Amino acid sequence: MSPLVISLFEAAVLVALLVAVALPFSAYVVAAMEGAPCVARRVLGPLERGCGRLLRIKPQESMGWKRYLVGAVALTLVGAAGLFAILLAQGVLPANPERFSGLAPDTAFNLAVSFATNTDWQPVAGETHLSYFSQAVGLAVQNFLSPAIGIAVAFALMRGIAQGQGAGLGNFFMDVVRAVLYVLLPLALVGAVIGVAQGTPQTLEPYETVQLLEPVGLDEQGNIVDADSPDAVQQVTEAVVPLGPQASQVAIKQLGTNGGGFNGANSASALENPTPLTNLLQCAAIMLLPLTLIFCFGRMVGDRRQSRALMAAVLALLAVAIVAVTAAEYSATQQLLANGAVYTGGFEQSAGNMEGKETRIGTGETALWAAFTTAAANGSSNGSLAGFTPLGQVVPLVLMGLGEVVGGGAGTGLASLLGFVVLTVFIASLMIGRAPEYLGKKIGPAEMRLAVVMVMAPALVMLAGAAVLVLVPAAQGAAGGTGALGFSNLLYAAVSAGANNGSALSGFVADAPWANGVLGVEMLLGRLIPLACAVMLAGRMAALRPVAAGVGALSTSGVLFTMLLMVIILLVGALTLVPALALGPVAVAVA
Repeated sequence: MSPLVISLFEAAVLVALLVAVALPFSAYVVAAMEGAPCVARRVLGPLERGCGRLLRIKPQESMGWKRYLVGAVALTLVGAAGLFAILLAQGVLPANPERFSGLAPDTAFNLAVSFATNTDWQPVAGETHLSYFSQAVGLAVQNFLSPAIGIAVAFALMRGIAQGQGAGLGNFFMDVVRAVLYVLLPLALVGAVIGVAQGTPQTLEPYETVQLLEPVGLDEQGNIVDADSPDAVQQVTEAVVPLGPQASQVAIKQLGTNGGGFNGANSASALENPTPLTNLLQCAAIMLLPLTLIFCFGRMVGDRRQSRALMAAVLALLAVAIVAVTAAEYSATQQLLANGAVYTGGFEQSAGNMEGKETRIGTGETALWAAFTTAAANGSSNGSLAGFTPLGQVVPLVLMGLGEVVGGGAGTGLASLLGFVVLTVFIASLMIGRAPEYLGKKIGPAEMRLAVVMVMAPALVMLAGAAVLVLVPAAQGAAGGTGALGFSNLLYAAVSAGANNGSALSGFVADAPWANGVLGVEMLLGRLIPLACAVMLAGRMAALRPVAAGVGALSTSGVLFTMLLMVIILLVGALTLVPALALGPVAVAVA
């Protein structure tokens, strides 16, 4: 059996296990978010009530869409402003054993917006620029708040669809508290404990200097060479090991579809991802909540067939992506194969394209992680995406270009998927000559406009950001290359920011003033526009009077609707990027 087949089989088993866990876990999440009795509430109930009193939240007070939206936007912006202040002032704040100075304003703006919008794009490496205080109090807090906001918005939309005429959307602040207390915090605690047990640091001690087992040399360009190489101009016998509260950061960055990383090498680092067990669990954690929330939808609307239809569409698209990116990386390129002179397909060596990949992780696990992280808007990486084959880079770009539909961010992915559902219902109803209707509610022009803006805004933001980066001379310097390769770097950065993903090609020079500004604005628009549309759509759906399904009404739980939904997703999402892809990675592939 070939390594490709084995890797695809392992991926299929992992996805099947995730679905098997997400189904029962969704019952717990719905109970926790809706205030129903559950085991965790017996333990955490007093803490929930204490948070409610401290924040003066009235749990039974249900908000209309305007108040709910103001709360979501305000908490996002306040979180960004608070993190911005921490990053600027970190030089005078405590827990800074390496004495890092405050970040430049443009860098701090980009990083603060990134973590507040669940993007976690990092223009600088954490271990060389950020203090423990900035990591734990700044970034980690946003790693909890930003997915909690997304989960709250998803439940607001589910309530709007499920409830009767005039019902409210719930209390935004209580939804955020419950998402953190009952969903994110317990899972992150388990993940952090496992990380510590496997060797991930969790300490406030300063960095340690250790002796290398074997010295290495550096050439004039700073590249590592053998210590006895004639090109070596300097011998290195010591190395600095970054420590700090890493395990707690890593756990929530994966569970909350945040991404980022305590270290610049991200999840390829042996500190953040030390063993095969951590690699497996972290990869699984990326997709756990996105899949769980799809099942939550079926429970909320009282028709689990709806969630099964959505899950089928998501898994079908995800399966195509996994097969495509894994096959591309195992096939390598003609340059790597040297016209057949280099063999890359056996078990006696690492198979396929190993450029940019950790030998302890391998090709298949890196390709699967790339599919998961760009499908789920996570952005973490256990290998260098710049080392992927050109066609292997196309898959993550397309997954991000779909607009957080194949999993997506925690909560925001389900909201975007439901936007495509409303669009599909409208188109399908026109095809059969019936009034658009979804789960007993008539879809009117206002709902359609909101759905269209929700699904189209991310693509427009991505393309606008890419256009600015290409046209502005000061931003072009961040491309890290020329021609199709340089454009690919710029395009990937713009798509990643607009999709609130956060992954990057290493050729892109992230910490450049123009790039920081453009991508920071992109991240805000890519997060707030769809989020606002989701809340407004929830309000519109909640205001509609439920009606009984008529004869010949469109079924939204069958195979035909699922297939049509996938077609609409691909037409609206993927095809938007086709011209840009032809100028970037596709052009590199055929060059």
